[in-house]
Amino acid sequence: MHLLWIVPLVLLIVFIASPRFRGDIAETRVRRILATGLEKNRYTIFNSLVVPAGGGTIKIDHVVVSKFGIFVIESQLARGWVSGGEFQDRWKQYHLSRFTRLDNPMHRNALQAQALQKLLDLPASKFHPIVVLAGQRGFKTQMPDNLLAPQKLVRFMRKKGQQLLSDEQAASALKTIMNSDIQLGGGFAAARWNLVRLILLITLLGGVYFAFRDDLTAWWHSHVEKQRQASSSELYHPDGSQKTEQDLWEDSLVCGYSSDTGRCFCYQPDGSPAEIETAKCRSLAERGSILNQ
Repeated sequence: MHLLWIVPLVLLIVFIASPRFRGDIAETRVRRILATGLEKNRYTIFNSLVVPAGGGTIKIDHVVVSKFGIFVIESQLARGWVSGGEFQDRWKQYHLSRFTRLDNPMHRNALQAQALQKLLDLPASKFHPIVVLAGQRGFKTQMPDNLLAPQKLVRFMRKKGQQLLSDEQAASALKTIMNSDIQLGGGFAAARWNLVRLILLITLLGGVYFAFRDDLTAWWHSHVEKQRQASSSELYHPDGSQKTEQDLWEDSLVCGYSSDTGRCFCYQPDGSPAEIETAKCRSLAERGSILNQ
C-alpha cells in the first residue's frame, strides 16, 4: 500500500513521454502565439479541427481564415538539431548526444491542406500550408520556407499580404467550418485527453498523500512550529523547547545584584518587589539585566 503511488507516477511519466503529450506542448504554444499575435478582426482562428480525408478523418492543429488566404498549420515538438529533406519520409533529430527519427511533418501538412481544400471547395492557390517545429535548436540542412520556428510564425503570416479570398469566399469558408459537425470531434478528443491528464495527476497526488501522509503531517507540524518560534522567539528557549509560565514570569522580572554587598533584588513589571530566592535572583541578574552591577 505504501508504494501504490508509484503506479500513477509511472502512468503519468509514460503519458508525458507519449507523442500525444509532446504534440500538445507545441500545439499549445502555437495556439497562444496565434491568439496574441493576430488581429481578431482580420484573422479567424480554429484549433484542433478534424476534417474528412480519404474515407476517414485527419486532424489539423490550427486553421486561420483571412482574406489573405487560409493558413493550415501543423505544430510539432522536436528537440535539438533537425535535418532532413522536403521529400524524405523521415527526418533526423540530434538531441542529448543521440539521433532519433521523426516523421516528415511536411507530408502530414500537405494532406491536411488537401483535405481542407476538398471540404471548402477552393483551389490550392488559396491555401498556405505551414509547419511549426517547437523546441528545436536549428536546422542542419536547407529547409523549406514554410517550415518555421514558433517565434517566426506571425511575421511569416503577415508577409502574405496579397488578398486571395473575396469577402463572400471568406464568409463561406467560415460558415462551412463552423457548421461542420466533425469539428466537435476534435474538441471532444482534446477535452478527453485533458481529462486523462487531470485524472492521472489527481491520482498521483492522492497516492503520494496516502503513502506519505504521516511524514507530510509531521513535516507540516514541524514547519508550523518553526514559523511560530521565528515569530514569537520570546516564548521559546534557545534549544527550541517552549517556555513554561514560570519561565515567562522570570523573564519579565528586572533583577539587580551587587557584588559589593552580595544583595540582590527583583522587581515585577509594575514595580513591586518579587519574592524570589537570592541564588535565583543572582542568576537572573547575571543573565543580562540592565541593573546588574
